Amino acid sequence: MKYDIELPQEIIPTLRRALTVVLTLGAIVALVFLGKSVSPVDGKGKPIILSPRLAQISAYQRDIRRWASNLREIQTDLGGLLSNPNANILDMDEQANLLYGRLVNLQAEVDGTSVPSTLEVLHTSTGDAVSASLTATLGVAVWISEPTSENLHSAENALSAATEQLDGIYQNPWVQEAP
Repeated sequence: MKYDIELPQEIIPTLRRALTVVLTLGAIVALVFLGKSVSPVDGKGKPIILSPRLAQISAYQRDIRRWASNLREIQTDLGGLLSNPNANILDMDEQANLLYGRLVNLQAEVDGTSVPSTLEVLHTSTGDAVSASLTATLGVAVWISEPTSENLHSAENALSAATEQLDGIYQNPWVQEAP
């Protein structure tokens, strides 16, 4: 059995146009759904139209929040080292070195980031907070290598100063709110 379907030649251009219209509409619908799924929204669920400047500020806010979270985690770990003086000294040294390495990487990332001009002061504060955490980490390392009460007190003071710097970043409205 042979099934040959013959279409009249005058219908073929019409079918091609209809297929083109259907495919075009399908592509438009797909792009609309894709746009809705990846577009940022405000508190009311309405899409935010991002200009290049607003997109840069939004990206920088995400970076600041991530950096602040990393700093909080590192500072918590430093506090844990200071609160456990009877831990294995080699384990403490290794953890302090890992935390120091994370801070050095974080400092490089902060320094290498493009900053919107309106957020330059916040960027400077973030760099200062990372530097204060590096100082605290060095204080903890000194205490690990020579566990005296004076070194412990110095490390605790440095960590407290670093925590205050970080708290100042969290109080900044640019860190708390979306643009």
